[in-house]
This record gives sequence, C-alpha cells and structure tokens, in this order.
Amino acid sequence: MAWIGALLVLTVSTWVGFDIAARFKKRPGQIRQWKSALQMIEAEMVYGQSSLWEVCDNISRQLPEPLCEFYSDLLLESETCTDFAALWQESLKKHWFKNAMTNTDLDILAQFGSTLGQHDLQQQQKQIKLTLHHLDLQLNDAIESSGKHQKLARGMGVLSGLFVIILLI
Repeated sequence: MAWIGALLVLTVSTWVGFDIAARFKKRPGQIRQWKSALQMIEAEMVYGQSSLWEVCDNISRQLPEPLCEFYSDLLLESETCTDFAALWQESLKKHWFKNAMTNTDLDILAQFGSTLGQHDLQQQQKQIKLTLHHLDLQLNDAIESSGKHQKLARGMGVLSGLFVIILLI
C-alpha cells in the first residue's frame, strides 16, 4: 500500500512540474499573439478608421484562444459599456489565468488599455508602438529564460516528489 502512495505522490509532483514547464513554453507564443493583436488594432484604427468595437470584432474572429475569448467578451459588453478602459482592465483580470504570461506582461497590457481610445490617432499609434516595444523586451526575456526554466520546473517536480517520498518513508 505504501508503494502505491509513493507512486501517486511522485506522479502528481511530476505532473505539476511538467504543467509549470508547459506554461514557460507557451509564454513566448502568447506574447507574439498579443503583439499581433496590437498590430491589428493599429492597422484597423489608423489606416481603416474602424471603431474600437469593430476592431474587437475582427480580432476575435482572427486570433486563436485565449485572445479571441478576451476580445469576444469585450464585444459582449459593448452595449452597456461606458468606460472602455475599465472594461479592458476587468476583462484582462478575468481572462489572465488562461495565459502563461507574467504580471509584468499584465501591467504592460493594462497600461495600454487605459490609453486605448483616449487619444487622437497619432497619439494612439505612438502608444501602440510603445506597447509593442515593451512586449518585444518581454518576448526576448521569455525566449532567453524559457528553456532553462522548463528544465528546472520539470526537475523540481520529480525531485520534490522523491523528497516527499523519502520524508514519508
């Protein structure tokens, strides 16, 4: 019976380690998706003269999850929305657990959301470029640290399971 418990502890801790490693692996791709979304916002607002709601609609149909859900939820609130920045913040917090991104990434996107729709097109374009620059820095950091953090998370999952087994025996 003790062996079954030990095997269960090792399996669960290893699974947790691999789950954490998968989040590190997903982060660069999700940052790229957010960059694509911002570039689409820029193109549609500056060049297409589209409204925020039209932009959200187009992005929700073109990007994969979890971003499409984020923009779809923004659209659902379009009828009752009086403050887009507050809606952006609320939706970010609501959907953030689905992302593999960090709190720094959240702060960058939240700051961008607070300026979205508040300025003329030239200022908005500058805000988008600034946010893209910040996301580029985060992307470089994510790429550099992704490999070593994945290995570390996997190893810690297995080793912590073995440590708990040794303590219990």
